[in-house]
Amino acid sequence: MIIGILSDTHSDRDNALELVIEEFVKRGVQFIIHCGDIEPQHCNPSIFRNIPVICALNAEQLEKPGFKTCPAGWIFTQPNRRILDFNHIRIYVGHKRSYDFLKTSEHNLMAFLDQMRMTHDGLRWVFSGHTHHQFFVQTRLVNFINPGAIEDSFDGYSFALIDTENSEIVFSRIMKTKPNIDTFSVGIISDSGRISKIDPDFWHLLVKEMRKRDVKVIIHCGNIDPSDIGRPELSGFKVYCNLRRDQKAPKEIPDNWEIIKNSESPIVKINDYSFYIQIDLGIDLLSESEFDMHNTSMKLRRKFPEIDFILCGFTHNALLVEGEQIKIINPGDIIDDRNFAVICLPRKEITFGHVPVKDMLQ
Repeated sequence: MIIGILSDTHSDRDNALELVIEEFVKRGVQFIIHCGDIEPQHCNPSIFRNIPVICALNAEQLEKPGFKTCPAGWIFTQPNRRILDFNHIRIYVGHKRSYDFLKTSEHNLMAFLDQMRMTHDGLRWVFSGHTHHQFFVQTRLVNFINPGAIEDSFDGYSFALIDTENSEIVFSRIMKTKPNIDTFSVGIISDSGRISKIDPDFWHLLVKEMRKRDVKVIIHCGNIDPSDIGRPELSGFKVYCNLRRDQKAPKEIPDNWEIIKNSESPIVKINDYSFYIQIDLGIDLLSESEFDMHNTSMKLRRKFPEIDFILCGFTHNALLVEGEQIKIINPGDIIDDRNFAVICLPRKEITFGHVPVKDMLQ
């Protein structure tokens, strides 16, 4: 099933909701999750093309006449009644959980997710809105998603999608203007370590996933086995590879590979976009609130004014934090979770996916 997630439509001053729903229809969305701050005039099945909707109400809305009756095909969640079983998946659909992380740390958020899982066995997805920007953290058992906002988001009219068959998550947006830049995609991976010894087919399978998404450039954020530099499977890509300070590059490197040294030049420039790569930043971010992460981004931007994305690794959990000017992305772990991310530009559509194991393709 394809699920479309949106939030914070408010009064929809720009009439963008219709554009996002049209995009949902194009992408085959079969169910919609609305993470709250909806106005009564939008509780209308025809606006949502009669696609079923789960919508979070806040406490103030419960007493308003416009929310007394749930539209046909809809489900309202409310405070203390946010958990429901949907299509054999247990989910939490709320509104203000993102605000908790704005002031606390990623570590605390993961503790909350673990506690929710203990209380509600089998919980798989937590959805929230309220802060008007996209946020994602993936743990081994539970994923937390804030799709951004239809009204007053940082960049365009933002939304997210989930393909439940392969657990692929896409964060996208309807842009307010049409850029005069050709579309291109960059693959992001990290922490591949000993994967070649564990799964000799991994790089071949990764290439299949990258080609599905029209990726031409791959950035490896770090923790690569130096013997994997120059993998023949990646001969059709431009590859930027980050090395730890204690690692040395092979003497012979194919022309399509470029080695990044964080201590020298941590910036990769691709077309009109700049990527700052710092592998161990992923650990530092565990103890930071989302507000602190934005401060970290701005400090880096003062030193490197051109950066658009901060890429990191070193942790199992995939992470997306959308700032007003910079997005932080950790693609997640390869060894255990086989994670990767793809950034499609200039739309800034970010996909989090998994490299399947060979048996799944047979």
